[in-house]
Amino acid sequence: MKKSLRTQKLLERLKQHPKEKTLKDEKIVAKLAKFELFQKAKNIMFYIPIHGEVDLTSLFKQFPEKRFILPRVNGKTLDLHYVKSLSNLVKGKFQLLEPKKTSPKAKIYDVEIVLVPGIVFSHDGHRIGYGKGFYDRLLKKLTCPKVGIAYDFQIIENMAAEEHDVPMDTIITEKMVVKTIH
Repeated sequence: MKKSLRTQKLLERLKQHPKEKTLKDEKIVAKLAKFELFQKAKNIMFYIPIHGEVDLTSLFKQFPEKRFILPRVNGKTLDLHYVKSLSNLVKGKFQLLEPKKTSPKAKIYDVEIVLVPGIVFSHDGHRIGYGKGFYDRLLKKLTCPKVGIAYDFQIIENMAAEEHDVPMDTIITEKMVVKTIH
């Protein structure tokens, strides 16, 4: 079921009209900018969008006073790096844009809020990603609030959680902010 749900929602996300996607992205960024935990945080971990994910990169220019942290694939784990400019990113493993190895490292405890991509989220905070487990391994180590970022159609009522799953504390879509119960 997880695999078919992942495929279905990924295709749905990729089929969005670019103008519609951009409008949704702007609504999500606006909600996030008003979100108290985001406003208070100085060090924010986010992601570079792939496969039609919500694009949060405008936050970078909108909030120059904040310190943004991006993951970099290192074997089976994600290293964290501070990023001062999106133009300093390079293609890494899986051909994804990520910080250069020489970018300043961030520590797990530096992250005050993590913005988490996913393909499917449930109302109780569980998520389905791409199935490689990179984010789940990292999320287990983070003690900060975990905020899932998705489009409204990516939210389902519930799904069976697996032992390695780390639930989100909140999920933000273009239509709602869901405080999860887990």
